[in-house]
Amino acid sequence: MARSWRNFFRRKREPEAEPPQIEAPEETEERQEEAAEAAPPAREEPEAVRVEEPAPREPEAARVEEEEAREESEAGWFGRLRQGLRKSRESVVGQLNAAVAEFRDAEDEEFWERVEEILIASDVGVTTTAKLVGELEQEALRRNITSGEELRELLVQKAERMLSGPVELDISHKPTVILMVGVNGTGKTTTIGKLVNFLPGKVMLAAGDTFRAAAIEQLQEWGRRTGAPVIARQRGADAASVAHEAVEAAKREGMDVLIVDTAGRLHTKINLMAEMEKIGRVIGRQLPGAPHEVLLTVDATTGQNGLRQAKMFKEAIGVSGIVLTKLDGTAKGGIALAIANEIGVPIKLVSVGEKVEDLHPFDARQFAEALFGEL
Repeated sequence: MARSWRNFFRRKREPEAEPPQIEAPEETEERQEEAAEAAPPAREEPEAVRVEEPAPREPEAARVEEEEAREESEAGWFGRLRQGLRKSRESVVGQLNAAVAEFRDAEDEEFWERVEEILIASDVGVTTTAKLVGELEQEALRRNITSGEELRELLVQKAERMLSGPVELDISHKPTVILMVGVNGTGKTTTIGKLVNFLPGKVMLAAGDTFRAAAIEQLQEWGRRTGAPVIARQRGADAASVAHEAVEAAKREGMDVLIVDTAGRLHTKINLMAEMEKIGRVIGRQLPGAPHEVLLTVDATTGQNGLRQAKMFKEAIGVSGIVLTKLDGTAKGGIALAIANEIGVPIKLVSVGEKVEDLHPFDARQFAEALFGEL
């Protein structure tokens, strides 16, 4: 059964589990000064913080009906996923399908070398390719597989196993704080806007991307469309201060989920990554254990560069889940295997287009079938 939105959200708190978080360092005089700088001024300027007035959100009954309707359209989602991966399947991965179709002997070393070359070219990466092909060859020999159809199904099974992981989104806290990170152009703010449509309860947004032109306005527009209030300041304001104000507002207003947008961080810019750490520390001081989820958006069209981004973000601030975007472009879907195997962070969401319904919880089996199934 395909993964649905209904079983994607974890609402029940599990005290024994450690939530993904950015650890706060020990309090020092320097840290106390930093926290004081992040806090909003005692006398708040009239327009320093703007809470956009939302339109009323849909009644719960209507939301439940919509959720059920979405579950009934899982077959349609799988079709969109296959279509999104079409260019990938017809090019490099298409070569793999052709090779597998001609497979006859598991002891044919030239065949396995060809498979390795194709997978590496499809952005699966050297390390992940070696692991996947090694396991595939051993299993094919053990089971004496001699047909391409059997080998293709085994390949799907191995890919599914590599892609499998905890996909739930933890929203068991009140408020749950979700920190969205990623470099510019990966679809981070758009993903936030889409996700609001599926989250249960009251959702608030924080415009922490105070650097990129029009980023604040873009998030405010999503807030208007979805009925989610937006905490924002003027462009160039301190992002940690915006996060601080947003957490206080979310607690005060009884929000269920707070999503904090952040500026597009280049993983090679140390000072910008340090600022991201500061945002995490400020949030953690206000709400112990937060942020409860740190989601990194990765543009699937960037290939191995996306893999490097994921590694750097994980090392710098910690990441609890990956959102793989732009699978409707010229993406080489093999990057998903590399991320799952080499980063150790589960892919939680995938996006195959610009529409709200094009965002979906990640399903390892569906993805493996869409990538390696017959053309």
